[in-house]
Amino acid sequence: MLPGNAAGPIHNDGGSGSNFLCLPQDPDWDNTKPGSRGTGFIAGVEYELSSANNVFSTSNTGGIPLSGNPAPCAVCYLDHRLTVLMIPAKTRCPNGWNKEYGGYLVSEFATTARKRSSYVCWDSAPEVAAGGKNLNQDVVYPVEAVCGTLPCSKYFNGRELTCVVCSK
Repeated sequence: MLPGNAAGPIHNDGGSGSNFLCLPQDPDWDNTKPGSRGTGFIAGVEYELSSANNVFSTSNTGGIPLSGNPAPCAVCYLDHRLTVLMIPAKTRCPNGWNKEYGGYLVSEFATTARKRSSYVCWDSAPEVAAGGKNLNQDVVYPVEAVCGTLPCSKYFNGRELTCVVCSK
């Protein structure tokens, strides 16, 4: 497992990428120019949670609250596994598959001022990374279901969607 820093586009700016990335803790640099030129940007991700939307366990934080703190990430290598699949709205893997972890689907805040972001399966008991607090550069929120086109008998409005990462 390679630990890193969760990162993505600045939440209230246009441009840049639309997906979240796991940046390494020790970046390599090549040719650079000092100063900002208004090109694409990437910033660290922090948890943006209140008691009303925090579905995560804090068992891995050492007593540190998640909200306002930077989020770590990891890139996992599974030796002898051919396929890794994230399944939204599930807590279990299909028969014959191995569960790597489970949690909740997250994305950026729902707003019309920003482009779309990726959906990511976030561990149900996340950790806190080193870095600045409450900078609001890029933030993640649990994703809630909206029924209508999705069947209301199965997808209840306002419920946070689970996810599971499986391998085979």
